[in-house]
Amino acid sequence: MKKTLLLAGVASVFALNAQALDFAPYVGADYNMSFIGKASKLDSALPAKYHSGSINVGTKLSPYAAVEVFGEMSRHESKTIFRTRYRAYGVDLFGILPLGCHNEWELLGTAGVGRYTFKAQIKDGDEKESGKHNEWGWRFGFGAQYNITENWAVRAMYRHVAFKDMKDGGEKVGIRGFDVVSLGIRYAF
Repeated sequence: MKKTLLLAGVASVFALNAQALDFAPYVGADYNMSFIGKASKLDSALPAKYHSGSINVGTKLSPYAAVEVFGEMSRHESKTIFRTRYRAYGVDLFGILPLGCHNEWELLGTAGVGRYTFKAQIKDGDEKESGKHNEWGWRFGFGAQYNITENWAVRAMYRHVAFKDMKDGGEKVGIRGFDVVSLGIRYAF
């Protein structure tokens, strides 16, 4: 009898906790435009901006917080003899401030980390060289989301992605960071 009561008590605690955690999973797609911050005059061969797309999968942990993972890929950008692109993946944490009578609007604040892989190709006449570089970047941003229906939403975000300064012979080289503007849609299940 005692074991039955103990099991019933444990089961009711888990049932209450499952109801308290009201996860709201969602998926999304974004169009991103990244504006590059260059570290030195030597980087004038790099493009000033990249166009990219990203897929996001996340969940609202509460009406005030969410966590989201992303995968992003840019198209090839060319400038002079250089052809470059990047790919990234990572995770962002969101703070959410619901607004409006029915929480149609949400103000968003975000912080996260991403792993960026830059690929470059140099084509000078018949010679062709290529290389890649991996870098961790800290992502901070803010934005707004409009919930069209219970399931569909549109989002606009600004993010700054900061990289550790890379040095070569005491001079800063490489990309210091991005300023990213993105527009996207979300579907909540």
